[in-house]
Amino acid sequence: MKRIPVDLLIKKLSILTVGMSREVNENFTNLTHEQLHWQPNDKSWSIAQCLEHLNAYYRYYIPVFNGKIANTRFNEPIQFFTSSPMGRAVYRSVKLGKVYNVKRVLKSRKEYNPLVNSSLKSENPIEDYLNFQDQFVEVIKASEKIDLRKTKCPLSLRPVVKLNLGDALTFMAYHNERHIYQAKRVLDRLNKMT
Repeated sequence: MKRIPVDLLIKKLSILTVGMSREVNENFTNLTHEQLHWQPNDKSWSIAQCLEHLNAYYRYYIPVFNGKIANTRFNEPIQFFTSSPMGRAVYRSVKLGKVYNVKRVLKSRKEYNPLVNSSLKSENPIEDYLNFQDQFVEVIKASEKIDLRKTKCPLSLRPVVKLNLGDALTFMAYHNERHIYQAKRVLDRLNKMT
């Protein structure tokens, strides 16, 4: 991402996040338990598993983001944000293409893979997801009041590696979008069978 006004970045991330909540409300809230947990095959995720994967990321990142925003010493907001080369590479790896095609298949680590990690289950994956989405929108808004370049966040998979907060928020928004469209493709396959 080239140099962008912070208020525009915040607006874009907020719109994307709210849009994904709307997609979930419109497409998944009226599904039965069986439909939510239907898998196209034993190596593909169900809609519920896509949401649980995202919920697992939110369980890690929401407290990290809130802690970094509350405790940063870089509490002077900046007018423009520019991604770091590493940050750009991280969020581009999950960003969807122009026509919502997934450019490449990414292998999820076992901690975040619902096919491998049986603890990634809840009674209400949609409700949990929508609650996390609301929290994430609040995080995005709160981040506008600090320096998004100098405030750093540890990556969940490699805490020793840190992204600046602006790149971390962008990664979360694009990662979220990627898996909501994955869940919508599962629903399309399910609908073709009925």
